[in-house]
Amino acid sequence: MNKKKFILFPLLALFLSSCLFDTDDDGLSNWLSDQGMPSSYDVQTVTVPDLKPVSAKVFENLRPKSIYSSGIFGATSGMSHDVVFDFVIDTTVYTSFWTGLKKADSAKSFLQLRLVDSYYLFKPAPSGILPVEDDIELNVSWILSDKLTGQEINDLASINDSAWQYGLTSWKEKKSADTTASISIKAVTSSKTVSLADTLLELNLPSALVNDIRKKTCSRRLQLRLSAPEAPHVYRFYGPDVFSPRLVVQNSETGDFLRFNTVRAAVIPKNLEKCKDCLVLHGGSLDSLEVEFPSKPIMKALSEFYGDEFPYNVGDSNDVRQAVVMAELTFYRDDTKGESEIDLPIMVRNGSYVDSAESVVFRAENYIPDRLRINEHGHPNMVFYEGDSLALQVTAGMRNFINKASDGRSFRMLMRLERSVLLPSDSSYSVLVRQDTTFKDEDKKEVKSIRTDTIPVFFPYTNYARYDFSTIKNKPATLKLWLASKRGENTDKKKIVKIDTAKSVKTEGKKVTTSTARGGK
Repeated sequence: MNKKKFILFPLLALFLSSCLFDTDDDGLSNWLSDQGMPSSYDVQTVTVPDLKPVSAKVFENLRPKSIYSSGIFGATSGMSHDVVFDFVIDTTVYTSFWTGLKKADSAKSFLQLRLVDSYYLFKPAPSGILPVEDDIELNVSWILSDKLTGQEINDLASINDSAWQYGLTSWKEKKSADTTASISIKAVTSSKTVSLADTLLELNLPSALVNDIRKKTCSRRLQLRLSAPEAPHVYRFYGPDVFSPRLVVQNSETGDFLRFNTVRAAVIPKNLEKCKDCLVLHGGSLDSLEVEFPSKPIMKALSEFYGDEFPYNVGDSNDVRQAVVMAELTFYRDDTKGESEIDLPIMVRNGSYVDSAESVVFRAENYIPDRLRINEHGHPNMVFYEGDSLALQVTAGMRNFINKASDGRSFRMLMRLERSVLLPSDSSYSVLVRQDTTFKDEDKKEVKSIRTDTIPVFFPYTNYARYDFSTIKNKPATLKLWLASKRGENTDKKKIVKIDTAKSVKTEGKKVTTSTARGGK
């Protein structure tokens, strides 16, 4: 795999003011008007098959990430996630405890993490989450400072999180030890509720760490890192904003103990993939895949369709003979090469490189749902779902590319794994499900009650999955363009086809699908 610096993927908008492919012809007229084009423009389609990329490369994001509401540690889907905690061990309070701990023959410590019960008990629950019964090899490494003054203790709370995370990229622990941890996560069901058997996860820490802590009865800073690269799961726990992970130090002889809440925490991802040339994206780590296509086959198809030369090389070289109303790239996909922590389809988000203020920038694509197609076949931009194709809309990028192709540029797009989909065949983004309930009152008469539930379309938690897009390199893609011509209603070269929903007509021996109400194949 080619490892490059990470390119930040902006949040993708989910809606367009005029859902072009979910309306009648008036919807198209309104959309064209919004773009500054007369509503009399005609829409035609051009298909460019057998598009082969000239390059494809992955940009990894392995930067540490702050834990606020929730965090993880463990391994799954080709990635390992270490977690680091920052503690202040203040011995200016409970001095008798520290005196007794230093003299004691035995002592122990453990880390308390509260599991994200809303994830493990989510309804409707995707399969394969519970129960979890694991024994894992846990590597514990730590950095324990020298004596801290009262002012230094106060200053620790004001350290910038990003500066702390930057230091974690070159973690140099002073000591390290291995231990074994038993992790059990299972649900219990009573007559009315379902809950976790135990929401508090306690991980015993090595005795070497305990001995290091009690050597000196002075206030110190402890940075603690947990690593479990061979773990069969990732384990989800609440972050400091919800439940602060706690370090517990205990005098085994007296049973006395102290708890220390973490000041801050972060997750450090590591790539465990062995194939260096594979195009693997990981969910939850913001990896991005850049694919670059040559301009020649696209320009050739447009030239043959319109009967004149593309690209345009006169004047300012901005080719505005037509407007791209919609563009869609369809790739072959093979789900058998992927791995998903949660058994749900995953949506793929994408964007393109476009011109802006005399520079080229990355712009996320607006996803326009084709509702009839989705209701029948599901969203076309998903993996781990029925079928063997992945269709991504590239409208903004292709509009810019066609207008600017005279400078010899290629077409570049970026994609990444996004959220898991609970309702893959629903075109809305939240849905109300009404359930009728019938019961009998005190007089044994039937009474109907209507209960309304809201079910989200997307799974609200990250799916730490992996997907291998290597087929992109050897399986050609297909580009479909919906074009609104700016050449007028009559031309010597071509007959312009009037919009006629869901019909196919022939133009100069070429069959052109002119459907404007459906964005499907």
